[in-house]
Amino acid sequence: MLFLNRFTKTYQKLLFALGLSIVFLLITAVTRSTVKQAGGIACFFIAGILILAVFKVLFLEFVEDPDWRMKGKKVIEFLHTCLGWIVFVLVIYHSLYFLSLAFWPQNEISPNYYITGVLALIPMSLVVTSGLDKNIMARSKEIKSSYFNHIFMTILLAVLIVIHINFQ
Repeated sequence: MLFLNRFTKTYQKLLFALGLSIVFLLITAVTRSTVKQAGGIACFFIAGILILAVFKVLFLEFVEDPDWRMKGKKVIEFLHTCLGWIVFVLVIYHSLYFLSLAFWPQNEISPNYYITGVLALIPMSLVVTSGLDKNIMARSKEIKSSYFNHIFMTILLAVLIVIHINFQ
């Protein structure tokens, strides 16, 4: 993850993740099951991020030593960032494959499946953009509002993914 620090602008990080997703897509486009599984795996990583958030609150509540609190907070935030990027790459990877099927259909796929997938991309993009620029959030007076939006959009994303999976 240290190489991601080279990307200072939000658009650079997004382009890198999109490029990585395209590479994964080209490598495994032959096996459709891998791409389907990527969407499901993203759900488990989102659940992992939510569990990690609860763990962070509990950790900060019960650990009183300031050094341990600072170190633990950094580790948890690093894991949160890693899992967030993994979810983003999996979702883009999954989306690109099925969007390509919309133009070159191999099997009949329900339009509801595409609609719910596109709807799930909206909160995903809001989660990513609200979570990327911590410096903007740190300077903002509305930090709690940004944090709430980040959490709310993550929960909305999880709900839309569950709906999306049931339209297959």
